[in-house]
Amino acid sequence: MAASEDALIDNAIHGDRGALATLLEQYGPSVRRGLVGEIPPRWRSLLSEDDVMQQTYADAVRDIHKFKSQGVDAFPRWLATLMNNNLRDAIEGLEADRRGGKARRIEPKTGDQSYITLIDILTASTSTPSRCVSREENAVYLKRAIGQLPEAYAHVVRLYDLEGRPISDVAATLGRSPGAVFMLRARAHSRLQELMGPASAYFSTI
Repeated sequence: MAASEDALIDNAIHGDRGALATLLEQYGPSVRRGLVGEIPPRWRSLLSEDDVMQQTYADAVRDIHKFKSQGVDAFPRWLATLMNNNLRDAIEGLEADRRGGKARRIEPKTGDQSYITLIDILTASTSTPSRCVSREENAVYLKRAIGQLPEAYAHVVRLYDLEGRPISDVAATLGRSPGAVFMLRARAHSRLQELMGPASAYFSTI
């Protein structure tokens, strides 16, 4: 790896947006070619390569401070990993929504019930909590975490998860494709789990 590229990466990690933009311009097109033929035909009207790359670049801006350069082509490999994760999240969301499975939006409920149901989704893969708190306290934790989300993330969670709107309505409201909405939703859920942190140990579904 050339010394100049090492410097670009180091500068990008330390907050230089211009350096990051240069890296994305350099490697983005070649990484994008990995998407050719990867979007199933049934989803091409709901998800595009542009959607995937737009979210990938947004993720790169958000997470570049976590990047660790390990060997030749580390940056394009990292970018390709972000891209593939986004593609997976979009397709899984679209497929789950069509099936009406558990990853589908929460059906509209009154009061705090929609928050409790979202907690069930966010903590589905965690171990059984050792201490339980009331449903009301659970809702308070989650409301606080949603308030700390980036605006776009919070909007998706409120419209799709809490209000239970159809994906077509959410996409139209946000001016994004349905696939792009599911990528945002996956990032939002991941961020909520991070924000709730130790509080998640107290979540209960009883």
